[in-house]
Formats: sequence, structure tokens, C-alpha cells
Amino acid sequence: MNKELVVRAGLDIASLGDILAKSGYFQDTRDAAQAIVKVLAGQELGFGPVASMTGVYIVKGKVSLSANLMGAAVKRSGRYNYRVLELTDEAAEIEFFEDGKGIGRSRFTLQDAQKAGLNGSDNWRKYPRNMLFARALSNGVKWYCPDVTGGPAYTPDELGAAVDEDGEVIEAEVIDLPAS
Repeated sequence: MNKELVVRAGLDIASLGDILAKSGYFQDTRDAAQAIVKVLAGQELGFGPVASMTGVYIVKGKVSLSANLMGAAVKRSGRYNYRVLELTDEAAEIEFFEDGKGIGRSRFTLQDAQKAGLNGSDNWRKYPRNMLFARALSNGVKWYCPDVTGGPAYTPDELGAAVDEDGEVIEAEVIDLPAS
């Protein structure tokens, strides 16, 4: 079976990358090559081009995923699931399941964020629940179901990127490629 990404007849991945980059809708993507990398990374996880453009980030040379994309990967895996047990401004706790059976819990607290030096940003002050959820989810995915992301999964903020209340990159590093 041919797994080449074809959006419609006559539109190959190079053309799609060019369109996505030129659209101006994705602030962390300056050229077609960067768009193609994001789309291919998302495709490996089963996500379409737009979901990949909005939920896949390359931070310090590593692929990172928004918490929303990680959660979607878990839920649609058919093997894993999760349930939020606690979600407050002080803590987030998520239970993970494999084939309907509990396999572990991931908890991330404001104290954990303080220890890690994370809670100094505006988003940690304004949206602690969202940030705690993202960390509890990404830790749980790493610990209990890393195969849904192909290995260790990081949210962009775990790699040092500035993010908004939904964990989406707001200050992306755009790398200029040398002219060929």
C-alpha cells in the first residue's frame, strides 16, 4: 500500500508544504521544508496536515507535541485511554488505561512546577490548570503509553518554548536554512 501523502490528485507533499508555509497561518513555519517536516512528523502518528501544523513543533531540534495532540493520540489508539481524576489550580491527576485496565496515574502539582522553575511565566500564573494538565498528560504518555507517540513525548514548554494557555507555541524559533 502506498503511504505517500496526497491531499488530492495533483497536490504532492512539496506543493502542500509550499501552500501551508505561504498561507501565513502558522507563525513557526517560514518555508515549505519546515511545513513538510511538521506534516511528516504528524503523519507518522496518524494525523492530517492541519492537525500536524497546529500541534507538532520542532523545539531545539526535537519533535514536540501539543498536549491536545498527545491526548488525541491516546484516545484514538484503540488500546489506551485516560481519565482526568483531578484538575484544579493546584494539581492535575490523570489515570491511564490499557485495554480498559488501569495501568497507572500521572500527577503534576504546582509544587512540582515550582521545583522545576516552571511557574514563573504568565501562563503558569494565568492558566495553572491548563499547564498542570499538559504536564500530567505528557508525563503519563511517556510513562504508560509511549508507543502512541513513537517514544518519549514532550510538550513544547518542556523543551523551553513559550506557550499559550492551551500549550501552543507563541514564540517559535524560526531557523533560516542556507540557500541551496
